Amino acid sequence: MLDQLLALATTAKASAMLVFAHPDDETVALGARLHRLQSPLLVHLTDGAPRNLEDSIAHGFRSLAEYRRQREQELASAFQLVGLDRARRVRLGIPDQEASFHLQPMTRDVRRLLLRYRPKMVFTHPYEGGHPDHDACAFAVHRAVESLKAVGRQFTIIEAPFYHFGPDGMTTGCFLPHHDQQEIRCLPLSPEELRRKQDLLACFPSQHDILQCFPTNQEIFRIAPQYDFHQPPHTPPVFYDQRPWGMTAIRFCDLAREADVTDSEAVSACH
Repeated sequence: MLDQLLALATTAKASAMLVFAHPDDETVALGARLHRLQSPLLVHLTDGAPRNLEDSIAHGFRSLAEYRRQREQELASAFQLVGLDRARRVRLGIPDQEASFHLQPMTRDVRRLLLRYRPKMVFTHPYEGGHPDHDACAFAVHRAVESLKAVGRQFTIIEAPFYHFGPDGMTTGCFLPHHDQQEIRCLPLSPEELRRKQDLLACFPSQHDILQCFPTNQEIFRIAPQYDFHQPPHTPPVFYDQRPWGMTAIRFCDLAREADVTDSEAVSACH
C-alpha cells in the first residue's frame, strides 16, 4: 500500500499535502522527490525563527526580522529549484519552538485545509521527541485526520524520520520504533536524486550545522502508526528535554490533553 501511495503522489490526478514544522523539513523528508509531486499543498506551521534571538544571533543576524526573512528566502530558493515556486502554500506563522502552545488552533487549521483541498495523502513528522515543534505538528495532523474520520472522511498519513534521543545522543535517519509500526520503505537515491537533494539542502545555509546530521543516501517513509500523545514517545528524557527550547515531554503531554478537551468541545459545538 505504501509503495502505491508514494507512486500516486507523483501522478497528475493525485494531490499531496505536506505539513511540516519548519522551512527545510520538507526537504529533509522528501527532497529527492519534491520535483515529482503534482499539485501539492505545502503547509509550514512555524516561521523557523525562535523569538529568543539565540538562533538569530548565532547565525549572524542582527534581528529576529532578518533571520525570519532569511529563512523564508532560503525556502523560496529551494522551491524555485524544484519548480514549486508557484505551488499552493500556507504559512501559519507560529514562532519557532512555540507550536506546542498552539495545538488546538493548529489542529483546527489543518482540519480546515484537509476539508478544502481533500488530498490523497498527508506527509508529516512522526511523534518521536526530537523537536517539540515536530511533535506538535504530528499531533495537529493526527487529531485533524482522526476527527474527520469520524464523519466519513479518510486521509492517509505518511511520515519520514527526523531525529530522536538514542544511545549515542541525537539519532537521525531511522524511525523511533513503535509497537503499532507498519511497513517501512527505505528508498535509496540514485546519483541524480542524491545531487538534487544535496542542491536543495544547500539552499538552507543558515541550517547547515543541523542539516549535515541527516543522511542523504536514502529517503525513508512509513504509514503513521497510532500515537498516544498523552504519553511521551519513549521513556524520558526525550531529546528536547535536554535542550533549551522551552518544552519538556511531560509538559507537551499536558498540553496535548488540554488541547484534546478544547478541540472536542469545539467540534461538538459545531455539530
